[in-house]
Amino acid sequence: MTGTVVILGGADGSTSTYRRARELGYRTVCVDRCADAVARSLADEFVHVSIRDPVAIAAALDGRADIVGVLSPASDTGLSAQRWLARHWELPDPLAAQVVHASQDKSSFRAVCRRLGFDSYGYVAGRADAELALRAATLRFPVLVKPLDAQSSRGIQVCAEVSEVAAAAREAARFASDGGVIVEEQIAGKHYSAEVFVDRGRIVFIGVSGRTLTPAPHFVTVEHRVPADLAVEQRWELTDMLNELITELGYRRGPLTVDLIVDSFGTLHLIEMGARVGGNGLGELFRHAYGVDTVGASIAAATGGAVDVMPTRSRATVSGVLYTDDAGVIAEVRGADDAAAAIPELAELVLFVRPGQEVRPYHNAANKLGHFIVVADLPDRAAAAADAVRARLRFDLSGAA
Repeated sequence: MTGTVVILGGADGSTSTYRRARELGYRTVCVDRCADAVARSLADEFVHVSIRDPVAIAAALDGRADIVGVLSPASDTGLSAQRWLARHWELPDPLAAQVVHASQDKSSFRAVCRRLGFDSYGYVAGRADAELALRAATLRFPVLVKPLDAQSSRGIQVCAEVSEVAAAAREAARFASDGGVIVEEQIAGKHYSAEVFVDRGRIVFIGVSGRTLTPAPHFVTVEHRVPADLAVEQRWELTDMLNELITELGYRRGPLTVDLIVDSFGTLHLIEMGARVGGNGLGELFRHAYGVDTVGASIAAATGGAVDVMPTRSRATVSGVLYTDDAGVIAEVRGADDAAAAIPELAELVLFVRPGQEVRPYHNAANKLGHFIVVADLPDRAAAAADAVRARLRFDLSGAA
């Protein structure tokens, strides 16, 4: 392969895309407003520009004839720029506008689900003002208050009573790009993620993982497990729903990640979507579980290449997030050097922090310290190995951040 792939964002969730692009023979350009972005060191070039500003990105790369693809692997925020730049540079398969809107705006996604007749739940959306709180009074409590377009569980709060909504909405609005907020009825049930690949407007791969979250009020992902305990009938129902979704949105080709909840009655509720590979190591999880390289496939889709997402194996796999409940400065990371030798099921261990670095409590996914993948023949073996990794690794903190 030859050419350069422009990757929008350098957060930890994008690191696998930079590595895979290099393995496939591409040069990469990292675009990020943060000069110390985690993935910057993995890229061949760096453009110090916000991924919200496609015009500035295009100007910074003006006159380049080597750009063969653009993608936003770890951020829904970058999907608008991905669409704009793909059209500007006349690259393959730009995202449809509806796909971008549904990925970036939670109320847009909810409206699509309602239009398709999917089992839904009440919500109201708008500015964080008195009118929003009044409209929220019509919902069934408890409710979740979220920024309309933020991800990584930023700004989420639970409200048991309507009197709590106004303050929660003001807090959530701080994390939204334009101050928009959504208030949703809280659905109780089991959490899952679906990692999907679309080609020619149809699903050609779908993998489902069981998802574990931190308790309220933050609800941040800490683990994904494959196989998920989803009934065969529910898997077929989910596939049908997602095929309807991508048809409605006009999504032709590329990755899709969807969060869902199955309630106590067995009803499937789609929660959010993103036209990208899922975070928290989901790309690596399904590569180890089924031999399906969704990261490589997303690069192929962005560059107009052929896609192969046929499963070649099936193994029990766990992707776990490493984090701390405390703020401080990393004094020492213990147990990482010999973890693979001590735990043979450990397939990958990636750390995003180093001694001397300030860290924060795991109140949103951006504060993770790293992630790992364990693989075994049986689910119980994989679960035990994941517990062993967490027990072995220690992040000693000193002082307060």
